[in-house]
Amino acid sequence: MKRLVSVPLVLLAFVAFAASGAAESRAALQPRSDILQLVSQTPVVEPEADLTIRLRVTAAPAGAQIRVDIRSRIPTRSDFKATLAGKATRTRVAGPFLSPATPDASGIVVATVPTRDLQAEGVYPITVDLLSDKGSPLDSLLTFMVRMPLSREFGPLGVAIVLPVGAAPASRADGTTTLDTGEAQSVLSTASVLAAHAGLPITITATAETVDALETTTADELRRAVAGRQLPLAPYVRLHPADWLAAGLAPELAREFDRGVADIRNRLASPDTSTYIADERLTPDAARALHDRGVQSLIVPERGLAPLDERLFNRTLTQPFLVNSVDGVQAAVADAALSAHAGETGDPILDANHLVADLAVLYFDNPPDKRAAVVAFTDDQQVDPKLLDAVLAALDPATNRILQPVSVATMFASVPRAGSRGETSGRGTPLTRTLAPTAGANLSDFAAELHLTEADLGSYRSMVTVDNPLAAEFERRTLVAGSADLTASDQAAHLESVRASIRAEAAKVQPAPRQTINFTARDGVISLTIRKTAGYPVKVLLHLQGEKLEFPGHENGFLEQTLTEETTRVSLNVRTRASGDSPLDVTVTAPDGHLVIGRTRVTVRSTAFSGVGLVLSVGAGTFLALWWLRHAVAERRERRNRLKHAARPAIEP
Repeated sequence: MKRLVSVPLVLLAFVAFAASGAAESRAALQPRSDILQLVSQTPVVEPEADLTIRLRVTAAPAGAQIRVDIRSRIPTRSDFKATLAGKATRTRVAGPFLSPATPDASGIVVATVPTRDLQAEGVYPITVDLLSDKGSPLDSLLTFMVRMPLSREFGPLGVAIVLPVGAAPASRADGTTTLDTGEAQSVLSTASVLAAHAGLPITITATAETVDALETTTADELRRAVAGRQLPLAPYVRLHPADWLAAGLAPELAREFDRGVADIRNRLASPDTSTYIADERLTPDAARALHDRGVQSLIVPERGLAPLDERLFNRTLTQPFLVNSVDGVQAAVADAALSAHAGETGDPILDANHLVADLAVLYFDNPPDKRAAVVAFTDDQQVDPKLLDAVLAALDPATNRILQPVSVATMFASVPRAGSRGETSGRGTPLTRTLAPTAGANLSDFAAELHLTEADLGSYRSMVTVDNPLAAEFERRTLVAGSADLTASDQAAHLESVRASIRAEAAKVQPAPRQTINFTARDGVISLTIRKTAGYPVKVLLHLQGEKLEFPGHENGFLEQTLTEETTRVSLNVRTRASGDSPLDVTVTAPDGHLVIGRTRVTVRSTAFSGVGLVLSVGAGTFLALWWLRHAVAERRERRNRLKHAARPAIEP
């Protein structure tokens, strides 16, 4: 029995050992993905040229080799996506091409791949494998080669790159401003890349709040980099206009745009307010509001639009169209698949190669038509400056004749509108698409807080001169609170901080102390001493209330006063209606009456008699005197009579 049991156990142990060995063997065959890195490659390859790939190989063992294989070309974007995701294996059409994985003096391994035997233009997948001296795979990567057509008959595909330059607010809830060091460095690096490719058009959506927070040297670099380039309309901070309009914040949204335009104009260049880069929440109401501001062209994400009829539009739409229910506005689609290549692999150079290859697939999709693709990077994407540099280098017209960078404005001006039945020539009825916005955020709580803050801010503005810098700073901080990069609690904290700052400034005005003043006549003058510790002029309104008092010259009970000195004495004419104590309540507010600064009470004590009172007093005194005299005379007469009666003799009966 023991032998019968032991045999299966031995077999199980052997099977388990073999399985674990096979697993270890498979694990050893898996690429490490941390040895091989793409440094650069030939962006586009002419028919008689070779492909050059530059690689960085880290800690490769002795005898390692680089193997390059050219796979069959990509016919459609669907095939491109499947190949990129590893869901489709394309056959090898050239290779393998082997070269030693020996770095040069700069630490770079260069692999040269001949392409002259390829018969067709197009986009070809390139697999690059790092092999050990025994041929085992150590690492690999997938890149693409764009091979130029022999014919030069057709023009290039326009490429409108929209690059956001901005970050979450640098302004903190406590009123301080600190731009993240990494964000500042990213802006500087982006500016350097843009300056290095100064001749290439690109559309830049700059966030004014971020630009305001930049150090002078960085802002100067950015200003030089955007010179001559399109800067579309953008609000002061990043936000969703449709959410604001749904919350009834149209005037507040207008102020966000006004400040954004003004600051970009002052710090960088005049923006193009006829173009707006929209998000997927764009509603018809928001589009009409933008049109009212002068917007004529929109870039809209595909997921913010109703789908197209695939029977008529079986290719990627790369032409402008009209927007349903929004007159006077044309739009184009922001291709999300293109912008999604940023950060796709973790290697910005490889990501750039994939993006350019995707654009080339679009070109070969229909070369004769005049078209343009929009690569609109989103605010939440971190576009690596290395990726931007590689993409712009690959789009250089000096080497690339099938892809041409254009601004958004140029695209709308040069590319014909798509027809409603799929026409690409610009003839026929223009295609009209319907906005289908995704769900937005409920800003009702934010709107309530914002209205409270704006009421205080408006009241504070009525207290100071138009050039007061604090009022402008409070307004700027209020605008910052609207950023979509902030949480609801952060937004509330920003607004509460603004209100607290306004109250702190108002508290620098101290009303007169409580006092008692004696009047010996009906009319008198009260002197109110108001102190001010703010270092700027302040206008206040005094509201006077007293039931037994009159205020000649200020019959309505209001007196406006400008405080220019630390101590201001306000002389107030007062008339009493009666003698005795009469309370005077003085409320000090902002000139608009909303912001209450403080209250005090003055007791007016009057010892004067009025004419009517004197007449009444004299009359009462006279009446009492006459009454007393008459009473005295009557009493004396009665006493005299009693004495006479007592002196008569008694008469006998």
